[in-house]
Amino acid sequence: SVGKTSFIRYLLESDFPGMHVGPEPTTDRFQAIMYGAAARELPGNALASNPDTPFYELSRCFGNAFLSKFSGCEVPSLFARGCTLIDTPGVLSGRKQTEDRLYSYEDVVRWFAPRADLILLMFDAHKVDISDEFKRVIEVLQGHDDKVRVVMNKADSLSPEELLRVNSALSWSLSRILRSPESRRVYVGSFWDAPLRHGNFLNPLFESEAVALLTDLAAVPRNCTVGRINALVARTRRVRVQALLLQHLRAEMPKVGSKDRKQRELIAGIEDVFYAVMKRHNLPAGDFPDVSKFRHTLATSEACRDFAKFKKLDPRSLDALEAILSTDVAQLMERFDAIPGGGLAPAATEASPSPSVHAGGAPVAVPPMDPWAAASPAAAQAKEAAAASTPTPADPWSHPPPGGTDPWSTQSLGAALPESEPNRRGAGGGGGAGSAVLDGLFG
Repeated sequence: SVGKTSFIRYLLESDFPGMHVGPEPTTDRFQAIMYGAAARELPGNALASNPDTPFYELSRCFGNAFLSKFSGCEVPSLFARGCTLIDTPGVLSGRKQTEDRLYSYEDVVRWFAPRADLILLMFDAHKVDISDEFKRVIEVLQGHDDKVRVVMNKADSLSPEELLRVNSALSWSLSRILRSPESRRVYVGSFWDAPLRHGNFLNPLFESEAVALLTDLAAVPRNCTVGRINALVARTRRVRVQALLLQHLRAEMPKVGSKDRKQRELIAGIEDVFYAVMKRHNLPAGDFPDVSKFRHTLATSEACRDFAKFKKLDPRSLDALEAILSTDVAQLMERFDAIPGGGLAPAATEASPSPSVHAGGAPVAVPPMDPWAAASPAAAQAKEAAAASTPTPADPWSHPPPGGTDPWSTQSLGAALPESEPNRRGAGGGGGAGSAVLDGLFG
């Protein structure tokens, strides 16, 4: 009812298989919208059983209870060519309704969050109250604040006074959950393919908000590779810290005597272990995991039943991690800085015009005209003038030539990121250079 599916249709500029739109919450399943030569629907079990898709792990994590409520589709849309969209069910307010799902909504969001490049929290301007389930979902997104964008939809149906009160109430409610000292940016507008309500003097504001949101979305494919490098660095730093923590716990275990009592003391005083490792190896406190979660894992995980059986840390593996952070990442960034810019091929741009915002029945074109091209018409004109005088460099984001490579494929990314995981189009993902080192620290 907040307009998530209508917003996706607005981006794709066409209907997509499995789409349901209505005044009540109509989306009852997670749906992945991907690019394809022809529109078709894909069942969830078939999609999750394909190891070449980023959804392969869903079958092992959640089983049939979730896969029966998961599906995918392919659409021949220019927007979908650059990213994969995930349409989610609406959150529920009643406890009985949430129990009838047969799967944990929060756990599914927790699985998708680190793999996503951008997360949109959409609110209906008439219903900005945050239910208990929605609150838990937002709390799951802690640690991914840089990916979260807040969108207030259907704002053109409110008077300016009502919009001011609703926007203030939403900002106050989010500040209590997100625990951030900064005020969260809220995109305000009416994000669907119908014109804005005639006579509202705030329509120019809604149009500029639509431009800002589309520009933010247009930057996702270009920033995806850099985001993966950032995730690689973050994962490497976490692995280094956890390796040193487990090595410290192993060294503290007695050779003889009561190992169980010593292990319980170490778990109870895990804060002292964190402090000792941080001082000994001169590590920043921000690299350490959450204390309560780490303590719970040590106390309940079968792999942590006996600290003395932890495999001894190989100093060469630790040196390899340091090499990734100090030299390998810098070399990767130099490679990507050398990639030429540019938009999609002209034929692709002409095949699918950019979305537009309608004010009072008159369509207003929204820059950028091409979602993956420059952010303003002036920049596009400057680019055309430069292209007329100098040879155009190869554009890695254009349509692949016959027999060429797809820039979103595993092979293309693998040329710069050796030993990368299978392609996760638009869904994020870890891995990359040094994966063998990260996975082999403890055998």
